[in-house]
Amino acid sequence: MRRIGSSRRGLSTIVTAGIMLSAVAVLGSAVVTWSNGNLKAFEIALSNTAIANTNKITESVAIENIAFCSNCGSANSKNVTNVTLTNTGTVSVKITQIQLNSTVISSYYYSKSYKYASSSCPPPSGMSTCLPVTLSPKQSYTVSTSLNYPKTWGSQKPDTITVTTARGSIFTTQAAPP
Repeated sequence: MRRIGSSRRGLSTIVTAGIMLSAVAVLGSAVVTWSNGNLKAFEIALSNTAIANTNKITESVAIENIAFCSNCGSANSKNVTNVTLTNTGTVSVKITQIQLNSTVISSYYYSKSYKYASSSCPPPSGMSTCLPVTLSPKQSYTVSTSLNYPKTWGSQKPDTITVTTARGSIFTTQAAPP
């Protein structure tokens, strides 16, 4: 008996299509798994950025009760400026720098212990190089800053006081000494 046509030909097409579908399914699954991992990483990064920017927007420090003293604080301090910093925002604020007339203040005088400071910068009584680490919402703290000699605050002209926070917010005010 003689066969007409080959029966293997149809089987070859089906096997080839099955192999290609399997390969596409495996590659498709790999691409979906890889893209989900990348999207999750980008989602986390975007979420962290949004939270940081929102906290920066809600951060608010009022610089108030500015008092100038020509010889107060410690025995050798001249031209001391007492500044009260109040956190008027809704998140805690970490203060990293205080400037007076564009001069970074490097020494501070504390008259009493600051109960909200961290253990990395314990509150001194007297001269210190530490800043108050964190101000909670609705909390105030008074710090005395002394300019390095021979720099002084000017008489009858406004002095600029600038406070910088860990999130990069900059708060500025001006006050005129007597």
